[in-house]
Amino acid sequence: MRKTLLNTHTRAGRPCHRRNIVPARTLRISLVGLLVWIMAAVPVFSLPLPAVTVTVSPTSVSVPVSGDRQFTAQVNGAANTAVTWTVNDIPGGNVTVGTIDSTGKFTGSAVPPTGWTVTVKAVSVADPNAFGASVVTIRNQIPWVTSVVPNALPLGPFSITVNGSRFVSGAQVLWNGTPLSTNFVNAGMLTATGNAGQKGNASVTVANPGPAAVSTPLYVNVSSNVVVVVTPASANLLAGASQQYQATVSGTANLAVIWMVNGKPGGDGGVGTITGQGLYTAPGVMPVGNSVTISALSAADGVTQGTATAYLQDPLAITYGRFLEQTTFGPTAQLMAHAQQVGMQVFLDEQFATPESTWPSLVTATRSDAVDAFYGNAKNGQDQLRQRTIFALSEVIVIAMNKNTNGNEIVPWLQLLSRNSFGNYRTLLKELTLDASMGKYLDLANSGVGSGAANENYPREVMQLFSIGLYQLNPDGSRQLDATNQPIPTYSQTDVQQLAKALTGWTYSSPNGTTGLGGNWNYFPGPMIPVPGKHNTSSKTFLGQALPANQTIQQDLNGAIDIIFNHPNVAPFIATRLIRALVTSNPSPAYIARVAAIFNDNGQGVRGDMQAVIRAIIMDQDARNDTPPADFGRLRTPMQHTIALARALNLNVNGASGFAYLFYNMNEGMLDAPSVFGHYSPLFRIPKSSLYGPEFQIYSASDAINRANFFYSLLYNPWPINPALQPFVNLAGNSTGLINAVDNALLYGRMSPATRNAIAAALPAQSDNNTRALAALYLTITSGEYLVQH
Repeated sequence: MRKTLLNTHTRAGRPCHRRNIVPARTLRISLVGLLVWIMAAVPVFSLPLPAVTVTVSPTSVSVPVSGDRQFTAQVNGAANTAVTWTVNDIPGGNVTVGTIDSTGKFTGSAVPPTGWTVTVKAVSVADPNAFGASVVTIRNQIPWVTSVVPNALPLGPFSITVNGSRFVSGAQVLWNGTPLSTNFVNAGMLTATGNAGQKGNASVTVANPGPAAVSTPLYVNVSSNVVVVVTPASANLLAGASQQYQATVSGTANLAVIWMVNGKPGGDGGVGTITGQGLYTAPGVMPVGNSVTISALSAADGVTQGTATAYLQDPLAITYGRFLEQTTFGPTAQLMAHAQQVGMQVFLDEQFATPESTWPSLVTATRSDAVDAFYGNAKNGQDQLRQRTIFALSEVIVIAMNKNTNGNEIVPWLQLLSRNSFGNYRTLLKELTLDASMGKYLDLANSGVGSGAANENYPREVMQLFSIGLYQLNPDGSRQLDATNQPIPTYSQTDVQQLAKALTGWTYSSPNGTTGLGGNWNYFPGPMIPVPGKHNTSSKTFLGQALPANQTIQQDLNGAIDIIFNHPNVAPFIATRLIRALVTSNPSPAYIARVAAIFNDNGQGVRGDMQAVIRAIIMDQDARNDTPPADFGRLRTPMQHTIALARALNLNVNGASGFAYLFYNMNEGMLDAPSVFGHYSPLFRIPKSSLYGPEFQIYSASDAINRANFFYSLLYNPWPINPALQPFVNLAGNSTGLINAVDNALLYGRMSPATRNAIAAALPAQSDNNTRALAALYLTITSGEYLVQH
């Protein structure tokens, strides 16, 4: 191409640039040349040819030594479909790895190769990089067994000769699939030694070295003339007691035996121990099922044994089972043993001294945190008596998440109940009155701070529900009657209004602990604080006693609490509520009177001592009567029922916030009672009965079904059965043993004959030991005998 020149001209005094114009013909020639140059320099691109693929059939196969197999190859992507056959990349193979001809017929080597496998390939002639492959296992021939000599053996050590063909060096004789010490004699004979440990027919096979070279079995009959009988065949023993067993051996001159408990030579601390002379000593803690198997194993053959059953009885099981049902959320095996060891009074002392379980931080507490802590402390807390008391008080002094919706609004209430469970009831009442969470729930916060009358909600409930009740009571809890035989009210509407004035002027605290004249809003750490100038300082009179005018807000508070706390109704009212929550829904008047007397005076002139009251409730003669009347006891709530079951069977049922929604369907939303009266009325009577049964108010047909479904899911998860229930599965082959185990674990040996017979009738229809164990447990935990805490 020609170089373009730049000429410069001047027009109107300014330089002007102009390119010389290249002739069109010259330009066409130049472009043609450039195109020729580009085409020569750049390679020509074309569509790729289809890839060549080779497929070999079959892709894997087993061939005996010197055996043959036909392979085929299919070539795609090439006009030339010819292939070259190789074995381990050797064209045509060789005698070591096997050979293959041009048609694909493979012949195995006479001796199996190292590793037992070779690779057959078909390589494309059109594209040597394309091939298909097949893995060939070259195995020894399957041996034939024609006879075993002798074909009948006694128990114990033996030697046998196995005759047949196709045996190779390294072949092994298998006894019921287990290799014996084997000697290769020749291709038609093997000898072997072993030990016959089980009577009956034993299979004998021969396995040549390598894979898939096992003969069909012949059978040898194993028998024994040895007989072992253990006496006594059964015995009933108390915990820690001893029993002498005797073993009678016949059919052999060797009379020695090895004594075992549940298959363990000598036994152990969990099932009891037995000496070499047959003296058995039962364990101090009852094993699952409360029975063990005593065995005497013949030393002559090491197989034959005689057995006997020792039924272990815990004479204190009912006594301490009932005690722990009243003081905890349910016994565990370890807690039963400990309580029996230290005794009831010491156990109560220990529980009173046990530190409180922890609660979520108010800074981060959520609703789920509160539910998890409430349930988790009840199930797993070491302070079981405190947790049981918290649960009892939570149905007397109620706050619920349907109003106090956030975790930091509900946890302070739980903390208050926890720290006051073993304190003084007056302290509880005062702290409750100033508690910010209660201030929100029953509207005492900012009462009288704004315009309008003092709020009467908390003043009414602190009397009606938390202390004195609606009617004047005798010390035994019975109602006092007037001249017309009508109950006498404890307070009037005027009393409520007067008490409301006495409690005006309190507001929520704040981060700096101060407030203005308008009060504060929704701050829950710490107690409420006074609002300056907002307390009603007029004189007040309620429950027949006066608070003078012009007292400070603190003076009126203390005076009001003293008037309520010292009312004669408080002792029988609280005694009745706590007895019903811990022991029985229908306490005798004398029982209530005895506990009320302790509330009034703990023996040292102190009124309202909660430790003394709880000890009096638990240790009362009515509570400790292990053969109580039929109307004694109380219905477990869904939460109590669940936790008792989980503790008794060691089920891992934690993280209640993940399943708490189910409890709404059982009418017991956790921490969410539908009203200030709780989940159920303490005065509810069982329909068509004169008996009190507070918890029966929420026990509907739907609750019964929902409980049963929930409990069954706990038993079978993970499918097919919760691993914690394996001890019951192990006993399920014997219906009596299984029912005894369930009875002892859940009912302390007091299952009624009717329930026992019903369970026994249901077990034969079950398909295996898992379902038998599930059926026995399910029917027991849903029975009235377990549903009611007796």
